[in-house]
Amino acid sequence: MLFEVLSSAVVGGVVGFASLTVNGATNDGRKIARICANAGLHVKEGGKVKSMQLLRKSKREWGVEYAYRIPLGLSFNDYEKRLDAIQDGLNGKRYVDIKTFLQGLKTLNMRELKALLTKKKAVKKEVELAYDGVLIVKVYEQSMPDLFEYDNAILERLKGWEVPVGVTRTELIKHDFDSRNHLIVAGTSGGGKSVFLKNVITTLVARKTMDTNLFLIDLKGGLALNRFRNLEQVKGFAKNPKEAHDILTEAQEKMNERINYLLDHGYEDVIEAGFDDRYFVIIDEAADISDSKECQEIIKDIARRGRGAGFQLIYCTQYPTNETISPQVRQNCSAQVCFRLKTAIASRAVIDEDGAEKLPLIKGRAIYMTDVKTIVQTPLIDNKFIDETIKPNIIIRTRKEGEECDDNSIKGTAPRKHTLIIEEIGLS
Repeated sequence: MLFEVLSSAVVGGVVGFASLTVNGATNDGRKIARICANAGLHVKEGGKVKSMQLLRKSKREWGVEYAYRIPLGLSFNDYEKRLDAIQDGLNGKRYVDIKTFLQGLKTLNMRELKALLTKKKAVKKEVELAYDGVLIVKVYEQSMPDLFEYDNAILERLKGWEVPVGVTRTELIKHDFDSRNHLIVAGTSGGGKSVFLKNVITTLVARKTMDTNLFLIDLKGGLALNRFRNLEQVKGFAKNPKEAHDILTEAQEKMNERINYLLDHGYEDVIEAGFDDRYFVIIDEAADISDSKECQEIIKDIARRGRGAGFQLIYCTQYPTNETISPQVRQNCSAQVCFRLKTAIASRAVIDEDGAEKLPLIKGRAIYMTDVKTIVQTPLIDNKFIDETIKPNIIIRTRKEGEECDDNSIKGTAPRKHTLIIEEIGLS
């Protein structure tokens, strides 16, 4: 009996302290300041050492938000470089002092005890930093989701020319092609680039069936985007550099036609002209045509003049450098989706700053960069779901002379050596 009482008391203390931690009662605010000071984030002024000063602490649904005044001479970038130190410090092992332990004994709650005992893993706090005149430190009590599955419910949450970029801990992040029409997608092989492109194409076809026009350039030999090639929305499909040049030329000619129409009728852009349709030039593995001057000139032209004509460029590569992504393309793409990259140099080639090389080794984890940087878990879209969604828009195309039969053609029929000619004859 005595053993049971003592055991309950001990467990109650543990539960009580866990409750205090979850509710933000432990002083992470002061701990963050200590971590930053120990990491060298302080200055000397008038013979005194000055470090960050806590201004406010706000409890949120997702955790706790702290606001700090940073000393003159330090920048937000200085704190961003210490993000790992802040997060690791907050997740270090805690030692309970006797006073806190005794206070915890008073908060014994069997429901909390059951939840604590059945919890599969400890909560790992994650930290995000922002700056709006003061340093904002957001301490999340929940980790980012490792998986975000695409389904029909996502489609219902979109409007206009929006596509889902991914989820944070608290919201669905969307990209609107009417407000940010060009997009760079980058990341190492297997990180989620091609899956993201399939998410974009499926969303456009499902939501804007009559208004979407696609020029698809898949320089993986056509395999990554092959299931889309017979969509009625696809106006051109390329699987090698030569075909890519032909498709880009076709897209540029169509863009010029649209621009000339707008000029002749006094319109500023397709929105003012009332055009509902949009054209998307989507290039996967764009590095394979980075040394083609002809292709690059057309790509830069679409990036520079395409917006007013309703032409959107999605430029995707796993080898982002200043050579594979031209300055003109980068300058005209107002948004980037960047999966994990190997180096900080590659990260800067895409989002103009470090960070992509530090993303966790989780498929689908990416940085969505616009005016602000947002870490997201991009949608995982299943091929079966794609096929079911786009099936009503598949058409049987007539093969051009000399074009080889592909995997989407009817199988099991032997090639014909002769052409059947049917003539009308009279009956005697």
